[in-house]
Amino acid sequence: MRTRFLLAAALALVFAASAAAQDAPTRPVPTDPVDVKRSALTGQPYASIDFGGRFNSVDGDEARYQRYRDLRPGIFASNALWGRRGAEWTFEAQAWNVGYRDQKYQVDYSYVGRLKASFLYDQIPLFISRDTRTLYSEASPGVLRIEDSIQQSIQSRATTLRDFQDVATRFDMRVTRHVTQMDLVFTANRETDVFFKVRSAEKSGSIPYGATFGFSNAVEVAAPIDSRTSDFQSALEWANNRGLIRVGWDGSWYRNDVQTLIWDNPLRFGPDASGNPTQGRLALWPDNTLNYLHGTAAVTFPRSGRLTGYVALGQGKSDEALLPFTINTALASPELSRQTAQAEQRTGIAQFTFSVRPVRGFSLMAKGRYSDVDVRTPSFVRDTGSVTYDATLSTAAQHASHYYSVKRTSFDIDGAVEVLPFTSLKAGFGAYGTDFTNRIWETTHENVFRVSLDTTSNPYLMLRALYENRKREGDGFEAEVLADVGELAGLRHYDVADRDRQRFTFIATFMPGGIFGITGSAGIGRDDYPDGTHGLRTADSDQYSVAVDVVPNDTYSFTATYGMERYSSLQRSRSANNAADQANPLRDWTTDWDGDVNYVDFTFNIANAIENTSIRLGLDWNRSEDTYTYGLAAGSPLAVPEQLAPVLNELLRGEVDVTYDISRHLRFGVAYWYDDYNVRDFALGPATLSGIALPPVQPGGPATATNALLLGYLYRPYTAHTGFVRLTYLF
Repeated sequence: MRTRFLLAAALALVFAASAAAQDAPTRPVPTDPVDVKRSALTGQPYASIDFGGRFNSVDGDEARYQRYRDLRPGIFASNALWGRRGAEWTFEAQAWNVGYRDQKYQVDYSYVGRLKASFLYDQIPLFISRDTRTLYSEASPGVLRIEDSIQQSIQSRATTLRDFQDVATRFDMRVTRHVTQMDLVFTANRETDVFFKVRSAEKSGSIPYGATFGFSNAVEVAAPIDSRTSDFQSALEWANNRGLIRVGWDGSWYRNDVQTLIWDNPLRFGPDASGNPTQGRLALWPDNTLNYLHGTAAVTFPRSGRLTGYVALGQGKSDEALLPFTINTALASPELSRQTAQAEQRTGIAQFTFSVRPVRGFSLMAKGRYSDVDVRTPSFVRDTGSVTYDATLSTAAQHASHYYSVKRTSFDIDGAVEVLPFTSLKAGFGAYGTDFTNRIWETTHENVFRVSLDTTSNPYLMLRALYENRKREGDGFEAEVLADVGELAGLRHYDVADRDRQRFTFIATFMPGGIFGITGSAGIGRDDYPDGTHGLRTADSDQYSVAVDVVPNDTYSFTATYGMERYSSLQRSRSANNAADQANPLRDWTTDWDGDVNYVDFTFNIANAIENTSIRLGLDWNRSEDTYTYGLAAGSPLAVPEQLAPVLNELLRGEVDVTYDISRHLRFGVAYWYDDYNVRDFALGPATLSGIALPPVQPGGPATATNALLLGYLYRPYTAHTGFVRLTYLF
């Protein structure tokens, strides 16, 4: 709180100083030499670079503070630019945060009317945790082992997992993505362009992964990530002022170098036994390919008419070898119905858009789309049984695995009429349909009615209001699909269930003069699921915001935004262990969720109120709170649920940035960032996870046997101070 008060006081003092200095004489800001040479088109080289020192202090969860960035203390070079620009060509090379985990490099070249080319290398870090600890070591890629002595001691019941928490290895859990991309547009002649894009995204590191042996022996491991996705896109386009034709081929290849995960059972050394394996095994993400052929055509008509059509045909495939049902040598593994995945999906897409303005003040637009995702993977038959958690063999025939195919159609038509100067009234209708395979509904259809009012090109007011009413209903309900998998007869899957939806959105910007503007927005949504008795029943949302922009002159500018969002939903389920329980409504229980979000964004810029000096002040505050309230039916035989504390996430970020122009070519700057993050989560908070072994030991309580080995990944707060001292050189 003390730091927040000091930050607020500093902002107030700057406001007071800026107001007092408003009338002070200032000299014009020196012309930026980079901007001068860029606009001159003389081919002279121009360049700029920021270099300096960075320092920080983090109290708490450093991994969350640096989630997708690298702010380690040290010398840095960033925002580097070198380029030349002539009358017909441009070359620019840029670099950011050179040598750090979030470094980025880009090169662009263009020759007017002939060629555009670019190269990008972007390194994106994901810092997951600095708290993670594990008893596992990686014997080889995808094979995780625990010391034999630890397993033997636990198996003999001389110790428990909690006794080895201090010997667990602490490590930083990270994933790094390396993205390399090249784009090329070659203009063969005035009407013909050739497009190419090549992109490679390589990921490496580890992520938290559930590798359990069941509820009585839950295990969490660091699953290795070592994969690459390679994409290639190409197209040939011919266009003039009457129409366009474009054809192309896109391909994507995913390769995973670690497709199998094997891990030791921490509670058993050996030998394998039915119900008690010494190790587990599961499949990770398989290699796969995706190819698309696509074509686009467009033609223009009188009265501003234009018709555009798009067709695409695609195929996705994966045929990796299937793992046997179990690695447990004490079990007779059932025979696989086939040895490879034989997974295949074919996709067809067709869509069109037509727009026309037949008379002044009236316009019409129609859009249609058809898509067919046809999954051709054969059903996987388990007639000879299956194995659960590498522990339990069932020789009874199991349900075959089915895969979902879906066809979707949509049609929208909208008409707009100008009812007042700068103001149009629009009304529209949409019809959406789906055809499912292996879902509880054979088909669904949804009708949408909407009306909107738009005011544009008005120098003082811009307004948009939209009301939308949607009704979705299903046909061909298949109750046996629910019965086959043991689900409640009254359950309806929310993505295909009957649904009534109403949405209202409003946004208005008022600009009474050239120095002031205010924008307000509102959004209200109501979803109701009238069919069925279980699953999602209602889902509501409300969003409101107001923003103010003040720019009295070239010296001062101010922007502030406040927003609030409210979300709620009601879900109903039933606690049932047998057919009698499933038929008893007194065993119903509900989850009532409420989510509240509030945020504030504030920016204040001061340019040359103090000679050669620019000041930027920023403040961002976000707070969300989620409350889950559990309820029971009147007269319920179930135990009264214990209510959980609300989940809280709050982030306050303040920024002060000051630059001083030493000369036309040299600029000095200092910056300070303050971040304060507060979190309270009943699932991954320190009160729940007091170590890597569960259940936790409560203060003064007995040390019971453990039945879970975790990584110790937590949601923790942090307070961070980051400072920058930099020089910017321009020529």
